[in-house]
Amino acid sequence: MISAALLTAALAAGAQAAPHVKYANTTQGIVTDAQQVSNKTFDYIVCGGGLTGLVVASRLSEDPNVSVLVIEGGQDDHEDPRVNDVRTYGQAFESDLDYNLTSTPIPWQNDTGLLLVAGRTLGGSGSINGASWTKGDKTQYDLLPVLTGDDSWSWEAVNELMLSIEEFHEPNDRQIALGAEYEEEYHSKANGTAVQVSFPNGMFGGIQLPALEASSLVWKGMKKVADFAAGVTTGSTIIPNMLQANEDQNRSSPFTVYAEEQVQKRDNFLILTGHRVVSIEWKDCDEMVAKGVTFQACRDCESHSVGTKREVLLAAGSLQSPQLLELSGVGDPDVLEAAGVPLKMASPNVGKNMQEQTKNTLWLDPVDTEFDGSGPPNAISFPNVDQLFKNDSAAMYKDIMAGLSQYSKDLEAKGLVVNATATHQILEAQVKNLWEDKAGAAEIFFVSSPATGQVGIDLWNLIVLSRGYVHITSNSSWDHPEIEPSYFGHPFDLDVQLAATKQSREVFQTSPLASHVARETFPGFDAVPQDAADAVWEQWVKATFTSVWHYIATLGMMKEELGGVVDSRLRVYGVENVRAVDASVLPIQLSAHLSSSLYGIAEKAAMMIKEDWE
Repeated sequence: MISAALLTAALAAGAQAAPHVKYANTTQGIVTDAQQVSNKTFDYIVCGGGLTGLVVASRLSEDPNVSVLVIEGGQDDHEDPRVNDVRTYGQAFESDLDYNLTSTPIPWQNDTGLLLVAGRTLGGSGSINGASWTKGDKTQYDLLPVLTGDDSWSWEAVNELMLSIEEFHEPNDRQIALGAEYEEEYHSKANGTAVQVSFPNGMFGGIQLPALEASSLVWKGMKKVADFAAGVTTGSTIIPNMLQANEDQNRSSPFTVYAEEQVQKRDNFLILTGHRVVSIEWKDCDEMVAKGVTFQACRDCESHSVGTKREVLLAAGSLQSPQLLELSGVGDPDVLEAAGVPLKMASPNVGKNMQEQTKNTLWLDPVDTEFDGSGPPNAISFPNVDQLFKNDSAAMYKDIMAGLSQYSKDLEAKGLVVNATATHQILEAQVKNLWEDKAGAAEIFFVSSPATGQVGIDLWNLIVLSRGYVHITSNSSWDHPEIEPSYFGHPFDLDVQLAATKQSREVFQTSPLASHVARETFPGFDAVPQDAADAVWEQWVKATFTSVWHYIATLGMMKEELGGVVDSRLRVYGVENVRAVDASVLPIQLSAHLSSSLYGIAEKAAMMIKEDWE
C-alpha cells in the first residue's frame, strides 16, 4: 500500500513541509486549565470542537442569556501552516493534529489497519481536509425526508442553509481561462458569519482542462458542467475551495469563521482545549437526563466534572461520538457488557450502519515538470453507473436489486445493522438513486503535485452499499474504539472501484491528456500490464486502497424503526437532553465532499435547539 510518507509528500501540492512546532492557544476565551470550568454549570456543553461543534456553539452563544462550553481534545492551531495552508494537505495526518485512529486489520494489506484521519484541533477535520466545496445530488437530500419523516430536511431546505453561510467570490479572468465556472443561483454572498468560497489564486492549468476533456471521451455522455453546487452530480468541473479571498488565501476554517472572533467578544462562550469528554453523567431519576459530563486531559490525569442546565451536544465525529455514548452506558447491551460498561439504556443501533468509501491513486510523470500553479488541485469528474458499466449496467442493476433482501439479512446476522427489512428499504433507495436518478457513482480527482513533480488521479466509490461499525472494547475513552468499515462488503463497491481505476488509466491515455504524460509510475505496467485481467486489477486495488475519511451514519438520523439513533431534531431516542450534531447523523452517503452539507446540518441543529428552548 502507499506509505503515509508518500501520501503526505504526494498531496502536499507544492508546499514545503511545515515544521512541527506547537502553536499555543493565543485567543482570548480559549483556556487549557480545567479548573476554569471544573464543577461549574453551563446551559450547553458541546463535546468536540470540530466543524459542527464550533458552528453549533457559536450560534447558540449568540443569545447572551445562555452559556456555552466547548470541550476539545486538540488545541488552537489555526496559525499552524498544516492548518491554514490548504496546499499542505496531508502533512497533518498521523501527527499531533490527528487522533491517529485505525481500522480493523485489512486482510489484503498484510493484516494492517488503515489510517482513519480524525482532526485533533479546533475545527476538527474541517481544519486539515482538502477544503473542497461541493454539494450532493438534490435527489439524495430528498431521501432524507423519507428516512426521517420530516420534510424540513429536503434539498430545498438544506441548500438554503448552505447558501446562508457562504460568501462566494467569483473567479477572475485568469481562473475563467483555466476553466472556472459557476451558476450564480447556487452561490451566495452571505453577510456576517460566512465561509469564504474561492477559486485558488494559484490554480493549476497543465493537465486540468485536458483531463476533463479526456474524461468526456472515456465516459460517454459526460459533460463539463458549470457547478457541482447545483445539486447535479454527473459530469466534470473545476470546483472552488474554502479559501479566504486574499493574497495568502489561507483556509476559511470552522474556527476562523465561527469562533476566533466570537469567543473573544462573548463572555458566554468558552472553549476548553487539551481535554477529552470521557463520559456523560446522568441524573438519578426514572428518565434518561444528562446532568453534565466528565473530562480529562490524559488517561491518568485527574477527572473533572461540569454540569449542564439544558443539553449535552455530541460533536466528536462519526468515529468518536458513538464511542462517547457507549462509554456513557447507551448502546447495544452486548457491546457494553463485553467492554465492562454498565448499561443505562439499550440503544442497539449506536455505532452501527457505518458507511465509508475507498480510494486508490494512480501516479504519472508529466512531460513538463514546470507546474504553472501551486494549487490546491480542483478538477474533478463524477461518472455515473451507466458511464462506468456501459452495456453491463442494466444487468448489474437487476442483479443487485435481486440480492438486496438476502444481503440485508446477512448484515443483520453479522451485527452490522439491527433490522434487515429496514436496511433493505434504504439500500434499495440508494441503488435506485444511482440508476434512476443518475447520481455520481465515483469521484475522479485530478492531482498536480509540484512537491513530487508528478500528476495523478485520486479515485473513489461515492455511494457504498457496505455497512460497518464503530464500538468500544473497553471502559476507557483513551482506548481507541474498534472500527470495522467493512470495505468492499458488497460486490458493487468493488465493482465501482475496479471500473473507476481501470478507466482512469484510459483517461490518461486519451487525447488531449495523453500528450501531457510521459509514463505511468504507479501502479506502472510491470505491476498491472496494459492488458491486465480483472483479477490482476482487483489484487492491486485491494492491496493499495486507503480510506477516504468521509465516515458517516454511526448515529443515523432516521425513524427509529429504520435503524435511527437520533430523530429528525437530532435528539437521541430515549434521552431527554442529548443530541448528536455531527457527521454521524447523516444516514446515507452523498455524491460530494461533505463539508458544505455538514455546515448546513450544524446550522439547522442550532436553529432547532433554539426553537426547542424558546
